[in-house]
Amino acid sequence: MSTILVVDDMAICREPIAEALQAHSYRVVCAAGGAEALSILREDPPDLVLLDVNMPKPDGWDVLSTMRKNPEMRSTPVILLTDRRAKEDVVQAARHGVQGYLLKSQFSLDELLGRVGACLGGRSVLAAQVSKSEQTGSAQWRAQKTESMEEYPSSPQERKASPPPNRVADSRISPTPGPAGTLDSARSLDDLTAIITKSELTTLVNEGLDLRPLGTTVHNVIAVTGSTGCCADDVARAIASDQALCIRILKLANSSAYSRGHLVNSVKEAVGRIGVQEVRSLVMTLGVFEQFEGASAKYVDVRLFWEHSFACGLAAAAIAKACQSKNVKNCFLWGMVHDIGRLILLEHVSDKYANVWKAAERLNLPLESVEAKIMLLDHCDILELALEHWKFPRDFITPVVNHHHSIQTIKGLGPAHREVAAIVALANRLAHALLLGSSGNEVIYPLDDFVEMLGLPPSEIAGLVEKIADETNELKITILSRTTEDNWPDSADQVRQRLSKPLRPLCVSAAPDVDAYRMFCERIAHWDGEERPNVGIIYLRNAAELSALATVFDREERKRGLTNLPVIVIHDKGKVDAGFAWLRARRHELLKAPVPIKRFLAAALSSPSPAAPPDHGRTTQHQPHDAL
Repeated sequence: MSTILVVDDMAICREPIAEALQAHSYRVVCAAGGAEALSILREDPPDLVLLDVNMPKPDGWDVLSTMRKNPEMRSTPVILLTDRRAKEDVVQAARHGVQGYLLKSQFSLDELLGRVGACLGGRSVLAAQVSKSEQTGSAQWRAQKTESMEEYPSSPQERKASPPPNRVADSRISPTPGPAGTLDSARSLDDLTAIITKSELTTLVNEGLDLRPLGTTVHNVIAVTGSTGCCADDVARAIASDQALCIRILKLANSSAYSRGHLVNSVKEAVGRIGVQEVRSLVMTLGVFEQFEGASAKYVDVRLFWEHSFACGLAAAAIAKACQSKNVKNCFLWGMVHDIGRLILLEHVSDKYANVWKAAERLNLPLESVEAKIMLLDHCDILELALEHWKFPRDFITPVVNHHHSIQTIKGLGPAHREVAAIVALANRLAHALLLGSSGNEVIYPLDDFVEMLGLPPSEIAGLVEKIADETNELKITILSRTTEDNWPDSADQVRQRLSKPLRPLCVSAAPDVDAYRMFCERIAHWDGEERPNVGIIYLRNAAELSALATVFDREERKRGLTNLPVIVIHDKGKVDAGFAWLRARRHELLKAPVPIKRFLAAALSSPSPAAPPDHGRTTQHQPHDAL
């Protein structure tokens, strides 16, 4: 399998390309800048490099020059994927032995794959074309290079005001809004069409962010920490005037994310424990919270939103500790801000974002899938725009904007980012499964792939569950609430109230400790002294597990004196054989992961009463294959 290194400082360009290449059986490694690219080139030499030019130093030219000076990398094929179209850039690229030159504003997936295949097959024609042009001054050659090219802004300021380059993954999406009524008539994700262009959405978001600058205290802390010789005393003085912020910093310094034994009692001690630069990011993050603390929206309870954010932060920090990661402090911050892009969309394009919510609910789909389809940018893309606007460092941005990507895409990130991106992704999924707050996206995602990628024993996750839930409950009032409300809403209780009858599940899976659907069911189950389950929940990591787990389920069923319990089978990879005799013998429903809570509850509520125990003298009629 050929390895391709994709180098681009813009995740919105880099990651869809990586995912498309992986889908065509290439091994992909990603770098978010020149320094990371050079490190990867030394440690894990690729067969081909897709290289952007416009990046902070070292930029693409620096990377290319370094490669060509190194005998081991001199012949490595390189395709430039850039927004620079001047002839002198093409000539310079050819002189460095570049195998291809594609404009971001113009290339197609088919063209990219064709160039990649040709390069890995071994021959470049660009240098020969440039040589011929320089010898003949051919106007025809110049025309070939610029024919039908669109102007694309090269400066960061111009790019911010313009639409980001089209995602490869969005190649089926119309770049212009679809006709009225297409959302209401849609029957699947593929039927949805865009309701806004990337350019319009980016402009609206940037204008909204310009009108909502971060607070004075945040700017003071940024200024202080940006000076040489900054110490904990300086930061403490910058924070001192904001008593609410001081309380939050102290509480967080004593939380599991940062604690190291004894309690700290002053902001200076808190800064010393957390770290000056980490406090800078933390204050900026809390400043972002301030932007939306009073926000209200039809589709999300902001209190539950922040509870989910803190739960994700605590989970990310706990997972990072279990992985012995060096990024524990930042993992907490990444978890806190991971979904802010969704609040920004609700604040600044609420009328259009309402269509996302309606379509996701009607089609039983995760919000991020619908966002990308009908708004062309999802909340992670919007978060990336916002963090850049607020001047967060690039190394802070990359891990957090990947939390909804596939595990294949995350594995394709550079070495500095793949582990922490997986940690944030797992923390988010864990917070969803435990119903700790709510981001408005009521979906339960599997955990096992990310647990395996991070090399965590399943028992480690089991040990984190109660710890994270308890600490979230402790923090949510102290840090998030500035009111005297008596009752903080509880997500699990809200979901439980949507059940017209108690849920008493019999859960079976190959790895119960990392079974997100078991965790979710336990949060909403209601036994009340009644010990007999009324529905079975089987989670299949792979459809091939069905036969073995059916045997396990039968055994657990008999232990409880039951037979033919209706089952909900949730499967991740592969296709379940609906003709499997065990399934046909009982009422069942198949759900594909990830599972929207609404869809799960509908299946659970439609389940009949379980069959009576065999020793009651009754006979049980096997039900034909149908839904629960």
